[in-house]
Amino acid sequence: MSATKTNLNPPSVPTDAVFISASQLRARYGNVSHMWVERRLQNDPAFPKPKYFGRLRFWSIAELEQYERNAAAATRRVAETAA
Repeated sequence: MSATKTNLNPPSVPTDAVFISASQLRARYGNVSHMWVERRLQNDPAFPKPKYFGRLRFWSIAELEQYERNAAAATRRVAETAA
């Protein structure tokens, strides 16, 4: 019996890329699961929605970067009010 190998290393993102694939998105957030992405899409209204090219999903890098900046700013505000 031979086990099927899965590609755990998604293709690197070119510096001039506009969109990233689902596997690249999961790698960006620490190799999270498919379910983590689905839960973000369902439960976090600020998380960027994917664009569909046929059946494939891609995320805008600019939208992800804006989401990350907003999340970091919100974390700082919470830390400042707690201090």
